[in-house]
Amino acid sequence: MHVPRGVSEYAPRPLAMAASAPAAFAPRRAGGTRSIGRIEVFDDPAKAEEPWAALEAACPGSFYQSRGFLLPWISAYAAPLGITPMLVVARNSEGAPVAMLPFGVRRRGAVHVAEYLGGKDSNANMGLFLPDVDFARDDLASMMRAAAAKAPVKPDLFLLTNQPVGWENARNVLDFISHQGSPSFLHGGPLRDDAGSPAPPKLSKDAAKKLRSKRRKLEALGPVDHVVARDGASAKRILDAFFEQKLARFKEKRIDSEFDKPETRAFLEAASATRAGAPGPVELHALMVGERIVATYAGGVHRGRMHFMVNSFDADPEIARSSPGDLLLQSILEQKSAEGLEAFDLGIGEARYKDSWCGQTVAMFDSIMPVTPLGRVAATFESLRLNVKRRLKQSETAWPLVQKLLGRR
Repeated sequence: MHVPRGVSEYAPRPLAMAASAPAAFAPRRAGGTRSIGRIEVFDDPAKAEEPWAALEAACPGSFYQSRGFLLPWISAYAAPLGITPMLVVARNSEGAPVAMLPFGVRRRGAVHVAEYLGGKDSNANMGLFLPDVDFARDDLASMMRAAAAKAPVKPDLFLLTNQPVGWENARNVLDFISHQGSPSFLHGGPLRDDAGSPAPPKLSKDAAKKLRSKRRKLEALGPVDHVVARDGASAKRILDAFFEQKLARFKEKRIDSEFDKPETRAFLEAASATRAGAPGPVELHALMVGERIVATYAGGVHRGRMHFMVNSFDADPEIARSSPGDLLLQSILEQKSAEGLEAFDLGIGEARYKDSWCGQTVAMFDSIMPVTPLGRVAATFESLRLNVKRRLKQSETAWPLVQKLLGRR
């Protein structure tokens, strides 16, 4: 099994079955204290926004738990996908928020499944937990069961995928749930050196030389410039180019795409909406050759980290041979390093360009916690499905064959 550099294979924890969900917490021994006092569950994001804002600012987390990402995502996708938000807020005995879990519930066949909001657009799923609170495992387990019991749409199981084993030097406290390694890893790297000075990632000497040569070829076609959307007109222009390039690429490869669905456009438009000359929560970057957009990137900044979400490039052979996507990525990383950001990631999944730019990988895990008898049955099948997917994707022989077969289809 192939394991990327910088990580070890994440040992699976055997699947355990949870009891039916009680609304009350399990009793604590005499003299014990609780890290969690009470639970609130909201299906209206507006009602959770005050504690959400406080925890977003104070807790280790990624852009994918931020309101800037999730509020437009919920608005665009919840109804089309049949998702009911299940925003869980945990408070201590004084009533202060100490944790927030951005879940959503949808039906899969006969089973109601609670998952992280963000779907395929999210590359790092986790909860927001105050770092100075010692969360006891029995409190966390009771919190999950109580949340399921209080949810407007009650889930049969929690299916929590693509969770980093740790974040910002803190462990993922939900690792107590039965889990196994995710099929893919998160790829990224630092933007500062050990002394704290700006230090964007460097390509190998040979790769850097080739990229400089490719830039010169693009410059022969016109002035090359990196622009960032700062008003509605520039945002629309970059999004138009992104969708045109992305859909053309998928059509060429005969791959079904989510990018032709109206909710995808609605989400990116809302999340990238500019304000007062500043980029939106999702920043839109473009590489220009003259007046022509030849590559795009979209991503968000949160807590000193640039999270890249999606990208595209002009497939015209005269343009594509100069690797405009790599040239734009290089420019963005240099810009973000100069701005003081500390790290970046290129998302989960395997790709050759990620190996070139990323010096680090983060192991991810998937958790399954059934809370009803029906959920116990479904959990067995979900665990098997995810395990098969993981073994295929991390096989140096099987995964290229799967990709070839999918491409032919």
